[in-house]
Amino acid sequence: MATIYEVAAHAEVSPATVSRVMNGTAVRPELETRVREAIAHLEYRPSRRARSLRTNQSEMVALVIPDIENPFFTALARGAEGVMRQAGYSLVLCNTDDNPDYEASYVQVIQDEGMPGAIVAPSSTGTAFVPLLDEGRPVVAVDRHIEDPRADAVMADNFAGAAEATEWQFAQGSSRVACITGPPHAETARARAEAWREVCERNGGALDEYLVWTDFQPEGGADALDYLLDLPIPPNGIVAANNLTAVGMLAAMVRRGINPGEITVSACEMLPRFSLPLSSLLTVPLPAREIGAHAARLLLARIDGDTSPAKNVVLDSDGNVVSAPPHPATPPAS
Repeated sequence: MATIYEVAAHAEVSPATVSRVMNGTAVRPELETRVREAIAHLEYRPSRRARSLRTNQSEMVALVIPDIENPFFTALARGAEGVMRQAGYSLVLCNTDDNPDYEASYVQVIQDEGMPGAIVAPSSTGTAFVPLLDEGRPVVAVDRHIEDPRADAVMADNFAGAAEATEWQFAQGSSRVACITGPPHAETARARAEAWREVCERNGGALDEYLVWTDFQPEGGADALDYLLDLPIPPNGIVAANNLTAVGMLAAMVRRGINPGEITVSACEMLPRFSLPLSSLLTVPLPAREIGAHAARLLLARIDGDTSPAKNVVLDSDGNVVSAPPHPATPPAS
C-alpha cells in the first residue's frame, strides 16, 4: 500500500501539500492536479488509525439535521459526505426532529467520540452546540444560523427564492396570493414569509389571513390548504415555503377535487417524485447539495487549522456564492 511520502514523491510536492489536498485545503490548482493524479495512480488511501493516533481525534464528523426524510437535507448530506469521504473522514448522520434535547444528546456523542467538528442545521438558536465551540471544535451551520459569531454558516438565498416564487404568481395572473411557511422560530420560514410579504405589497397588498405558519411537514401543508380554501375569499395562488409543505398541500388539493389551473402553486425547493394535479406549478430550486459540499470544505479547513474570522456564505439557486457578509451575532428578528 502506498504511503503519503510516495504520493508526494510521485507528484513532486511535499507531504504537507498532499495532506492539504486530502483535507480539502486550497493549494495551487496545478499542485492539486498533480497530487490527485498521483493518488489515483498509486491507489493511495490515508491511514485513518495513524491520523487518529497522531491528532487524538476521531476520523468521524457529525452532520446534525432536523429531518433526514426531507429531500433537501438528503441532498445536503450527499454533498457533505462526498467531500468528507474524499478527505478520509466518515460522516455520521444525526437526526434531531428539530428537538433541542436531541441536539444536546448528539453534542455529547460528538464529545465522547472525539469528533473534530460538526455540520449542523440547528432547531432554533443553536445554543446546544455552543459547548463544542467553547472546546475549540469547529461548527459549520447550514440552512439556519447559530447565535454565536464563532460558527461558520452556509445558507441558500432564502429571500430571493421565495421572492421569485411569489413574483411568478402575479406574472401568472394570480391576484390573491397566499403563503404557507414553516414555524416562526425557523430562520428560513421567516425569510421566505418576509419575501412573500414584500412582493405582495408591491403588487397590491398582503393579507394577514393569507400567511399560514405551519411545521414544514406534509400534514401541515394539507391543514393549511384546508384553512385557506375555507376562507370567505380563498386565494387563487399559493406559495409553499418548502417541498414537504407543497407535497401535503397538493395531496389535499387532490382530495378536495381541485381542478388543474384553479390555483397556481409555486414552491421553494424541488419536489420529490409526486403525481402533480396541477399544470400551473413552479419550483424554485435551492442548492442543497452545494450547501453541504461548501460546508464540508469550510469544516475541513477549520480542522486543518484555519483560524480566520467565521464566514457567513450565501449561495444562489445555482450554488454560486452571492454574498459572504460578516457572521451575524443573531438571526433577524421575527
